[in-house]
Amino acid sequence: MRAVRVSHLKTNALLVLVLLLIGGLGNAAGQYSDISFIDTTVAEGATESRTLDISPNDTYIASGYDGFVALHSQSSLDIIKTFPMGNDVLEVKFSPDGSYLAVARSGSGLDDDTIQIIDMNTLTLSNKQQSSNSQPEMVSWSTDGQLLAVPNSNNGVNLVRISDMEIETSLNGEHNTRVTCIEYSQLGNYILTGDENGRVVMWSSQGVSTDKVWNFESKIRGCSFDSNDERFAVLTENGHLSTWSFDGLSLSERNFTGASSIRWSTNGNQLHVLETSTPSRISSVDSTSLNDIVSIYMGHQGLDFDIIENQFGTRQMAYVATNTGHIAAYGAPTLPQGYGESGADLDGDNIPDMIDEDDDGDAIPDSRDNNCVVTTIPCSKTPNIDTMRKIVISVNSTTFSIEDTFTLDLELSSVLRNLSRKSVIADTRLSQEETDVFAKAVCLNMNHNHYLNSWSDVLELSSGQLEGGHVECKVDSGMTLIAQADQKTHVSMTYVSTFNMSEKLSYPFEFRLKSQPKSTDASLAQHAELHPIDVSVQTTYSENFYWSPWWVSEGELEISLEQIETVEPGLIKSTTDLFLDYPILFLPVLGLVAVTCIALIRKKNSLGLNIDLDDEEEEKEEVEEDEVVEELDDDVDDDVFHEDETDEQFPEDEEEEHKVVRTRRKIRTKSPAEDGPITKVKRKRLDSGIQSKKVSVKTRKTASKKKVNTRKAPERKVKTRRVVTYSDKFEEDDS
Repeated sequence: MRAVRVSHLKTNALLVLVLLLIGGLGNAAGQYSDISFIDTTVAEGATESRTLDISPNDTYIASGYDGFVALHSQSSLDIIKTFPMGNDVLEVKFSPDGSYLAVARSGSGLDDDTIQIIDMNTLTLSNKQQSSNSQPEMVSWSTDGQLLAVPNSNNGVNLVRISDMEIETSLNGEHNTRVTCIEYSQLGNYILTGDENGRVVMWSSQGVSTDKVWNFESKIRGCSFDSNDERFAVLTENGHLSTWSFDGLSLSERNFTGASSIRWSTNGNQLHVLETSTPSRISSVDSTSLNDIVSIYMGHQGLDFDIIENQFGTRQMAYVATNTGHIAAYGAPTLPQGYGESGADLDGDNIPDMIDEDDDGDAIPDSRDNNCVVTTIPCSKTPNIDTMRKIVISVNSTTFSIEDTFTLDLELSSVLRNLSRKSVIADTRLSQEETDVFAKAVCLNMNHNHYLNSWSDVLELSSGQLEGGHVECKVDSGMTLIAQADQKTHVSMTYVSTFNMSEKLSYPFEFRLKSQPKSTDASLAQHAELHPIDVSVQTTYSENFYWSPWWVSEGELEISLEQIETVEPGLIKSTTDLFLDYPILFLPVLGLVAVTCIALIRKKNSLGLNIDLDDEEEEKEEVEEDEVVEELDDDVDDDVFHEDETDEQFPEDEEEEHKVVRTRRKIRTKSPAEDGPITKVKRKRLDSGIQSKKVSVKTRKTASKKKVNTRKAPERKVKTRRVVTYSDKFEEDDS
């Protein structure tokens, strides 16, 4: 007996070591997933998948949508049957023996059928129904399947007998808000309940509170016991995960970005958490330390999930409700139908042409392939260069870069677009941000080391070797802003692998591809046609190399690059290239041009301003002169004006009678402080009894604004005049 016990202990110890090794390998691998996207379910008219559950015998997948429940085959994902429910389905849960499926739908507190039961033996909607609160987000079966715990309208829980759908007992008085979490323990001795305010209560299976209460900061999204009823875990809406003992002691805790659901592994060593980050992921963490073991990254939303484990407690399949019309399935890649069978195989994918739906490997099914280059060759035997796999190799002095682009078929492309439309914003528009989230999820979900090794294994350089390396992923085309109903656009993904070369590039540069690399585990490329390949090689100082299509049957592909003679560019070419390579150099040039233009414009405006000021000054002087003459005519009656010479003295000027020359006199304006207040008016006579004398002047001026015709003096072009006032006469007499 003791020997048996020792043997059992050794077995357990070995099992623990194996699990620790697996966990350590997962951490060392950089959290890359061992499973990846496989396919999706399709249900006609389905929208907003919110919940799902897998039957105990792994036969069915039950999923809830906006108005009905769908049953799918777990193995093939084919639709089996749908059950209309009228309102949004919020929760589906199989009984422990799989004979019933409980359905919780939204409604009102007065509805008596928000909880309904589907008989899985007959695949019919039974007449078993019961009421609940208006938003029953979770239900839970007892371990024997005789009771169903449902939230009631009194902020509590009703335990309903499944036999007659009557209430066995109620769990009331501990919650002040709506219950959002209900969970029976694995042995059936306890019940956990949680509410919107973050309060968690433990009850006995008879519905009596154990006085064990925990309060958290946000809404409870998940509460679950481990397989031995020794610990339980609580998950809040803001992503706080914690584990507790039955004595109420905190064991461990961790914060995620956000989370919506948790599940224990069958052996209790792991916790699986559906994290609502960007991108979302299913994180498998150690149940003791809550450290990451491995993750599945997803380019879509995740509202609920379920997993299928193998005998060692490791997840083998995962199914996710995506808030779209699909349930996404994740798992290990499987070999396609007909793989390895004998027969003619044009594209070299190990599937005979008689079974292969795409003989030429261009992502277009043979039934729809109309790419015909030569009329004597069937279209299905001529690959379309636009959709076949492309490899662009770029080499410079120190790096070796490979752009590997593959194209997905139309059906899968449409599904992936629809999954990604609500990954960031819940609308039908597929934005660039959502495309980037999808590409990031694809890249995080693949093992970069495996992918880089797949390339380094088939590349052989003439000198040196490839070292290091990193991978980047991007969507080449087919996602951003593509219409929801589009069925004609392919999605193309590109993996960019960059290596360092151990030796500097020298010509002639030769290398060869020993074979065509295949897809690696957890890579989306496993869904694409990878043979044949369109190959391009380019370097800085050699002619480009191009080979298309490269068939598997052709074997190795040898590439040799010879250096081309380059002519040193002239000064103009060098300057042009410099500006093209560094466009920022245009800024100082443009600045200099702008400053020059501004200076020229300012100079031109300054010249125009000076001319205008001179014209205004002359006009001002003419007006002032006329004003002075008018004042003399009004105030001084005895002022005499006479001409120096009459028109009769110059008969030779009669021909110029009609020519008018307007005389101008410039008047110098002095400031009042220099000349006194009287500067431009005539001075008053000091003695009114003194008679003025006639003073002869050269030119006669009338006291009007009429134009005066004058004779041009021979010695000068324009004659000037002087206005003699009374005061001027007195000054002459005094002298």
